Amino acid sequence: MAEADNSLMLTILREIRADTNQHRTMLLQVVDLLRRHDRRFDEIERRFGDVERRISDTRAEIELMVKAELLGRLTHFETQMDERIAQLEDRLSAAERPRS
Repeated sequence: MAEADNSLMLTILREIRADTNQHRTMLLQVVDLLRRHDRRFDEIERRFGDVERRISDTRAEIELMVKAELLGRLTHFETQMDERIAQLEDRLSAAERPRS
């Protein structure tokens, strides 16, 4: 009977050791996956940082380009309006001359 108890105890200990080994293996796999994910997140964070730097580096240039474009169009519009006003003034002064 003592041998049966020892045999049962050894069997239980072997199963516990096998379960422990399996758990250790799974934990190592989980740790490895977490490290890979951390590396991926670090890479994504680095890429976003690069994009943000590029945007901030070119922000001033883009603002100048937009302002130049808008001011150029505004200046062109003002020039056209000045020309039309001058034409209207010429017509008015030409129309007023014969009456006098």
